[in-house]
Amino acid sequence: MAIARLSKYPIFALSLSALLAVAASATENDTIRLNKDSLTVALDPGFGGRITEFRYGERDLLAVPEPGENSFGSTFWLSPQSLWNWPPVPEHDTSPYTVSAQEADSATVIGTFGAGARVRKTVTLNSGRSATLHYRIDTDRDFPEIAAWEITRVPNRGLAFAPVGADTVKTVRGRMAYTLENDALWLSMPDETSLVEGKIIANGSEGWLAYAVDGLLYLKVYPKVALRELATGEGDIELYLSGERPYLELEVQSAARHLKRGEGLNWSVKWLVAPIPDTLEVHAGSPALLQFAREQIALASFP
Repeated sequence: MAIARLSKYPIFALSLSALLAVAASATENDTIRLNKDSLTVALDPGFGGRITEFRYGERDLLAVPEPGENSFGSTFWLSPQSLWNWPPVPEHDTSPYTVSAQEADSATVIGTFGAGARVRKTVTLNSGRSATLHYRIDTDRDFPEIAAWEITRVPNRGLAFAPVGADTVKTVRGRMAYTLENDALWLSMPDETSLVEGKIIANGSEGWLAYAVDGLLYLKVYPKVALRELATGEGDIELYLSGERPYLELEVQSAARHLKRGEGLNWSVKWLVAPIPDTLEVHAGSPALLQFAREQIALASFP
């Protein structure tokens, strides 16, 4: 593919270093697709190292791009948001990443420094049903407080749920029609749900966040965070509904740390997908659905 893109350049006029630069640019701008059995994960180095597909068979669990919009796929930010306010830091969210390693079932991309930090992402397929997303934050300044933050956008027609501490659930923006039942947070979005902006945060009690949609269960499993370790004003579980676009953000965060210049933070999230049995009732408060999610986590073979 790099050779095809080189054809528009007068090759005889390019130095070896220029040729290598063009080839590197072509590689960085090509979507990488990793496959294992029924699972496909795609990431786009040219657009923030964004994960653009999480596909099980023919079904993609992520929100897809709309022309001119940035509200799709899975991205990564620094937490707390007070470190950068809005919009997200381009070097972390949308600017090109460099491909540093690629194999049949794994790829690593590295961003550039922005707002005092650089992000590295490694996606590894563990099986035909699970993947590990490893993040590394490197710093070039001191951070009195910093945490990792994974933001994944999915179509807003499913059911999000997670075990949480009920007294930690807060609506921090707009309004959200969530329920608390069986020691879990539930957010149900039938197809006719109107677009109303809202955001809730919580402290997860078991270290996972789930989404049931289109007959599949999507699980994000992450290291459990104690209440005292949450980044200021944040939760390790956050749900955001756009008031303009039909997507839901499934967000998880790491424990907050103090980092000195030159230090780094490593953090991994496991993604798991499982077909939901036809006999299992999918609705808010379902004990059977909670049990099914816990069983899938227990059965998964995570390295």
